[in-house]
Amino acid sequence: MLTTPPSFSEALFDMWTTALHRVRDFANAIRCLAVDMVNMAGSGHQGAALGFADVMAVMFNGGMNFAPGDESRDRLVLSVGHASAMLYAAIYLSGKTRLTKENLMSFRKLGSLCQGHPDVNKEIGVEMTTGALGQGLATAVGIAIALKKKRLQSKVFVIVGDGCLMEGISHEALTLASSLCLDNFIVMFDDNDVCIDGRASNVTTNNIDRLIAYGFNTLSVDGHDIQQISDAVEASKKSDRPAFIAFRTSIGRGSDIEGTAECHVMCVPQSGAMQLRRATNMPLEEFAVPDYLVPKPMPANSVPNPHCVAISNIPECEMLEDLRAMRYEFARDSTMRSTRYCSGIVFERLTAKYDMFIGGAADLSESCCTISNSSTRLGNDNWTGNYVHYGIREHAMGCAMNGLALEGFIPFGGTFLVFGDYMKPALRNAALMRVAPIFIFTHDSVAVGEDGATHQPIEQLSALRAIPHFNVFRPCCGVEVVECIELAIRDRSTPSAIVLTRQNLEAVPRQSVGTNLSANGMYELAPFMNSGKQKVTTIATGSEVQLALEVQRTTERLDVRVISAPCFELFDNQSSSYRAGILNGRKLIMEVGSSSCLHKYKTREDDIILGIDEFGESGKPAELFTKFGFSVRQVRKLIEDVK
Repeated sequence: MLTTPPSFSEALFDMWTTALHRVRDFANAIRCLAVDMVNMAGSGHQGAALGFADVMAVMFNGGMNFAPGDESRDRLVLSVGHASAMLYAAIYLSGKTRLTKENLMSFRKLGSLCQGHPDVNKEIGVEMTTGALGQGLATAVGIAIALKKKRLQSKVFVIVGDGCLMEGISHEALTLASSLCLDNFIVMFDDNDVCIDGRASNVTTNNIDRLIAYGFNTLSVDGHDIQQISDAVEASKKSDRPAFIAFRTSIGRGSDIEGTAECHVMCVPQSGAMQLRRATNMPLEEFAVPDYLVPKPMPANSVPNPHCVAISNIPECEMLEDLRAMRYEFARDSTMRSTRYCSGIVFERLTAKYDMFIGGAADLSESCCTISNSSTRLGNDNWTGNYVHYGIREHAMGCAMNGLALEGFIPFGGTFLVFGDYMKPALRNAALMRVAPIFIFTHDSVAVGEDGATHQPIEQLSALRAIPHFNVFRPCCGVEVVECIELAIRDRSTPSAIVLTRQNLEAVPRQSVGTNLSANGMYELAPFMNSGKQKVTTIATGSEVQLALEVQRTTERLDVRVISAPCFELFDNQSSSYRAGILNGRKLIMEVGSSSCLHKYKTREDDIILGIDEFGESGKPAELFTKFGFSVRQVRKLIEDVK
């Protein structure tokens, strides 16, 4: 690093001066490249790059072990994703990836590796997708947990701004990091006192006092003094608890509007770029840097994968055989169970045998059945554990699970479905990054009962199903629970929600359990029984499958076929002929939630959609099902009355 030599011999002083000169040139090269990138793109954010470049230069010149592809590397997360030009410029100058000057010149263009906000690409040194403020900060907590679990000495550095620290997720994430005593977690704050609407100090608090109260080791230094930056980073790496460094910087440093809110976006126009280069002794051509900083070309290997993430080494054959055996066990057992309880059985078996599973819950371990006899607490006193007590921090739990998944683990964490709203940004970011946590959502309907409307999900299933590249599973029985968990495990590039009942359900008879029928998304559970009667197909999910089977058994006027629909997303990916076979003929499509996601399966005028498009209320589960039209008598009458 850049620590001043204790003895100022001429040789040592020359070495120190040379290193200092390189870091300053590196910082100014970041500034000039970031300005050129934004100007060529015609949009972007220059202010943070100009202000935080000195810190980035220290980090990329010994402050951290930047070594993409090396498991023992330090991780650098840019939570302030709008400062991506700064990150790309530093990565390019490091010479340790295949990121090229041409990539920088395509910044923010369609198909570019250099997206407007970073997309996860571990091969080029981007650890995760950021953009929504606070997501990087909270996900980095999960990455830090993962490194502890792996027993690596690596550090996790996360760059934040005032915006990240204002977002509510920051409180959840920082207190979680402190409660776990993550001494490998270092927050680097770009303390420039500017946000888009003006001075950040007008709308925030003293962040140093706040982080001291959280239990962090804190430092505040001049973010433009190379020596102070270096000393602060080195001190924080030796901390016995999470660390927080406030680097006092000037946003848009060197521009005509330095230090103002206008610097958040473009602040050095094309005409000013030449002036900046002259002032910093940089070459005058666009995208040029001093010869000794020009990185050497990397060997021509494979093209960088924009979604290159660590993948767990799953002993697939053995695990799939274990899951297959569990399917047969549930098929033979007629005990009434809630699907949350069935899920607990499955994960208990998996965590007992496979160490890539890490469970957890947002203070609802028993209610969500995510904790079991196979669970051991993971924390500062036991990093070999497999269970995280996240506390009442749904959003931070979701982000931390994303961080664990980025490091190759298979995290599963639980809360009530209605509280999934608190973690929606984390679910979306999981889908964007193509990582595959398993989100356990229990208490899936108005059958929550007496707790009332605040706890009874209505629109949540539709909201989850609206997320691209995200699978929502709502199994109807123990066999389907095993199948859905198996599908979530096997697809390591798609996050999943497993939506489960609180109430006990009767075991659903299955003619075939050797094949994972849930993989089709929808499948025929009970065929037509009497070809001489008018036919109607019922399509149902979760607990409503039992209702459909009871309607089939009790109706005399109609011949009813029952389709179980555990996953709409998988069904939508089936062949057109398979979908047509399921959706053919007159149908009743029902689910005890918003009907908005059911209508796309209506193919005939006489098809019936049965959902709940209003909030619930307190009452017994059976009373609520009847109130909203989901009793056997009501459903039977509904389909029999339509000619």
